Amino acid sequence: MTETIQAYLRLLRVNRAISAAFAVLFAGFISRDLMGFQWEYLIACLVVLFSAFANFALNDYYDHENDRLNHREDRPLAQGDIPRRSAILFAVVSSAIALFLTLFLNPVSRFLILTGLPLSLSYHLGVKKILILKNASIGLTNVGIILLGSLVTDSTIEPVIPFYAVIGFFAGFSYEVMLDIADVEGDKAIGVETIPTRFGLKAATWLVSLLSLGGVFVNLLPFFVNVDPRLYRDTLFLLLIIAPLVSRISITRSLLNDQSRENIFRLKRRVFRNIQLGCLCFLAGMLL
Repeated sequence: MTETIQAYLRLLRVNRAISAAFAVLFAGFISRDLMGFQWEYLIACLVVLFSAFANFALNDYYDHENDRLNHREDRPLAQGDIPRRSAILFAVVSSAIALFLTLFLNPVSRFLILTGLPLSLSYHLGVKKILILKNASIGLTNVGIILLGSLVTDSTIEPVIPFYAVIGFFAGFSYEVMLDIADVEGDKAIGVETIPTRFGLKAATWLVSLLSLGGVFVNLLPFFVNVDPRLYRDTLFLLLIIAPLVSRISITRSLLNDQSRENIFRLKRRVFRNIQLGCLCFLAGMLL
């Protein structure tokens, strides 16, 4: 019973789904729209949570064969731990819950979800087979979540939001390319075209590394440029942000030295923690 529950948790990528929901709160806070507990933000977080469940379940359903060829032990469908029909059931039910909850959001937020959710689901139905769009779609998903967090209680996108949306786009884009490096063997076997399969591992690795190092400098920008007055010339923020920046440089160095599947999956966890740490540093810099 416990193993089955764990398999479903892996299917839904609960930790990543919760992180996506947290991004709504992050965007609400940095835009100064979230002031204490607000029901609208709880609903928006649940919408993103169930939308993420739907996407992850559908992804595993359609990537079943590719995951099997790539020996993905973290994918329960590829390992036969749960039936494939369960993924479709979760995708349908989760999508229905997300769409129902949009009824309790303002028209702008509702429109964003009603547009964004079908587009994100279409990624698994064919968009991910189109070179570049595969990776850009993940980045745009991050942009959509940041925008949603800014629009939950009003129809205004605050000036600081585009800055964080750009960071979110390139973080998602580079993360997806890094995962494609690990899956290159299976992708080649079934004819899936990705940046690593088209341009080679070396080019893909350098692309991820350059985007990651670029992110290091962009994350420092609020200290030197008045992107957000709460962080501008804030020594505490500068001291806090050093930790995730040093960690990201270490991750980049490890990727350049080793593109094996085993190392990519180790780095995958480190990147996820690095992004979370970076968000906490931004929040702490704004609060303290």
